[in-house]
Amino acid sequence: MVPLSRRTRTDVVVIGAGLAGLNAALHLQEGGARVQVLEARDQVGGRVHSMRQLGHSQEAGGTYIGAGYDRITSVCARVGIELVDVSPMLAFFREQDLVLGGELIRQSEWPEHPRNVFPDTFKDQMPWTLHRTLAVQDNPLPGPERWLDPEFAAHDVSVRSWLMGLGLDESAVRLAYDLNPSFGDHAGDVSVLLLFFRAAFSIAQRRSAPDGVLGYTVKNGVQRIPEAMAKLLEHDVHFGKIVTAITTNGHRAEVHCAGGAVYVAPHVVCALPVGVLRDLSIDPEPRASQLEAIRSVGSQPVTQMYFGHASRFWNEDGHAASIFTDGPAGMLAAARNGGHPEEVTSFTAWIMGPNAKQLDRLPERDAASIVLEAIEQARPASAGNLEYLGRKAWSRDPFARGAWTYYKPGQISRFAAKIGQPHGRIQFCGEHLSRNVRGMEGAMESGERSARAILTE
Repeated sequence: MVPLSRRTRTDVVVIGAGLAGLNAALHLQEGGARVQVLEARDQVGGRVHSMRQLGHSQEAGGTYIGAGYDRITSVCARVGIELVDVSPMLAFFREQDLVLGGELIRQSEWPEHPRNVFPDTFKDQMPWTLHRTLAVQDNPLPGPERWLDPEFAAHDVSVRSWLMGLGLDESAVRLAYDLNPSFGDHAGDVSVLLLFFRAAFSIAQRRSAPDGVLGYTVKNGVQRIPEAMAKLLEHDVHFGKIVTAITTNGHRAEVHCAGGAVYVAPHVVCALPVGVLRDLSIDPEPRASQLEAIRSVGSQPVTQMYFGHASRFWNEDGHAASIFTDGPAGMLAAARNGGHPEEVTSFTAWIMGPNAKQLDRLPERDAASIVLEAIEQARPASAGNLEYLGRKAWSRDPFARGAWTYYKPGQISRFAAKIGQPHGRIQFCGEHLSRNVRGMEGAMESGERSARAILTE
């Protein structure tokens, strides 16, 4: 029996101080509820994390804020956070060259290059753009809010089968998707309906954006947003609270933490990522279909490595500062976090899928050496000019277990409507449960929805 002194009573316990949990807490607080937020880490933000120790607030996780992210921009306006238009920087982001089999290929060379195995109608597309372009052109969704409608369930098939249906063979599919996949391990591992949702959301964002504005970031780091949200809470976030179990009985729930603390409330909002939620003991268990969904959907392996530079080596070799590779360096993106969009302030290697998994098995320095060697082999001018600063391996993070959720073929039809269903006294939220929007705005949407369900009960 836990001593009464170790028990904290409140109206709602919110588990997780990321954007979803904090937004749920603020809406509940505004509705008159007494709310206690628990966070396993020693800081708020969840998968919004500014690596300030690396200088220039390198972003791990949530990076850019869409111009139509109304919930995010509303919070920023409320607390006085300055948003920076990244449109000038994104123009440079498109300037990246390709590395295949160790060969550095300019975008201008690609349409006629012998390694380009795309059908003739697609040869002008770079490997990282083709599936995105086709997801817009071939998109059956009239809007992002329709992606879960049963009439579109027929599109819950693999990206591989979709691309092959559009005329690509196996080698072209691998080139178009598998080099550094942002969802799953390969084109057969992810539902194309998820890509359609992403594309429809991007289209809607562009339509709602002010003229000439593609998106924003936050001056001095995106993590300032959750930090400011936490300061609006009447009760301080309780840090270092690793939740191990939730038990519900009648009209109350108990949230048990490692170390013995127990929080008791009529309602719980669980804002944990799916990869973490799998290890949480819930008594009584969710229904079988919901439990299967929680245990089955994917959590994307993403590792970000950060590099400083000693010279403008890209001027020496005449290639773009950024490169997209088929090897362990993934996408090496030139960051522009200074006062001028053309100024490269550092580099971030975005490594996804199988390459991230392989690197995550290694000690940090060994993994960094492999990535650095791959970059230097592809572009010798960078040798001795890149300094490793650090990494964020989301799959290795015990409180994330992956950067974001993805659905395998057939899983959207089976699981998307079930995975976030309320369970007794528990409401679930998080980026994976967004219905109409994606990313940071999706996390905010889901938190708002879970709070509304409690307040209208």
